[in-house]
Amino acid sequence: MTEQLAGIADEILTKMEQAMEERGLDALVATSPENVAWASGAAPPSQRIVRSRLAAAIVPRDGESELVAIALEGPVVRTQSRLGSLRLYEEFVEDPVLVFADSLVQRGLGEGVVGIEETHLSQADYAKLADALPRARLVRADELFDELRMVKTPSEIEAIRDIGVAAERIAVEVCERFGPGATERSIANFVAERYAEAGGDGLTMLVVGSGPRSAAVNAPPTDRALAAGDILRLDIIGTKARYHSDVARTAVVGEPTDEQQQVYDLLLGVHRRCLDALRPGVLTTDVYAIYRDAMDAAGLPPYHFVGHGLGITLHEEPFVNSLKAIALEPGMVLCIEPLTLLEGRFGMQIEDEVLITPDGYEPLTEAGDLIRMRG
Repeated sequence: MTEQLAGIADEILTKMEQAMEERGLDALVATSPENVAWASGAAPPSQRIVRSRLAAAIVPRDGESELVAIALEGPVVRTQSRLGSLRLYEEFVEDPVLVFADSLVQRGLGEGVVGIEETHLSQADYAKLADALPRARLVRADELFDELRMVKTPSEIEAIRDIGVAAERIAVEVCERFGPGATERSIANFVAERYAEAGGDGLTMLVVGSGPRSAAVNAPPTDRALAAGDILRLDIIGTKARYHSDVARTAVVGEPTDEQQQVYDLLLGVHRRCLDALRPGVLTTDVYAIYRDAMDAAGLPPYHFVGHGLGITLHEEPFVNSLKAIALEPGMVLCIEPLTLLEGRFGMQIEDEVLITPDGYEPLTEAGDLIRMRG
């Protein structure tokens, strides 16, 4: 285990143990792919796509933690897990839910208060777990996991910074290297290659939208070739050591029209005003209002949020929208991303990763003027 991964393990397990002490929990059991990865460091490859291949990160308040996963993926998760032990079950032979229950019993938690992800387990699996632990008290811990992940530990922040800076560098390279005639797919291949060279696990979603396609929210790359005057919207989303990058840049092939320049300048000004508002205690709804008011005043279509938390998942709390007022705290990592999408014409987006600090914010990435590609 690298020094950085060991640091993440120590910090996260300490946070979980402190939360259990405060909430009167004897154990926390993560079963969703994102919380298993966050708590254990392991990402069983088929957990997300084969719903029967459940996994669990079992963390008691006292005693040894354990990752439970399917046996055929043992060689992978054994090298990833930061937990104290690993228990593997045989597919079709053993029921993973009953294995989870037995692991808890073996740790003396058969009569304990156990935090469970209610919204991830199916109703049938939850009932099966409750039946297997008749003397335990199962309590909902979904919101607790969200809360624990909202404020990042120092090692998590460095992991996010590492791949975020790489994504920003790759976006700059794209704009320097490509021009008219280059296809969206050739750009995507270049990004994927550079992302792997930076140590990325892989791209989870890559937006390469040019011309009218830049107005499609999550436009995948196609064989469309760039032409002079096109807007290119690039959003590089992937992971390294399970932590996400999410950096978007907007460029123009050659010289922009007056309208393109005006829209970008408006977005950049909004972006900077939103950033200037970031500090502990500020409500997410107030930051969103800066963006929404500017879009309304300019007669441009706003998006339903202007930012979100970033970490082990791409979108996590706190969301910067009009629906939920969350006070910012030091240690939160946010993506601030004003965008506007003019259907059939062009779309523009500026997205940076920032860290909330005790007296404001620190940019992890930093956008500037509209990028000009060779025309």
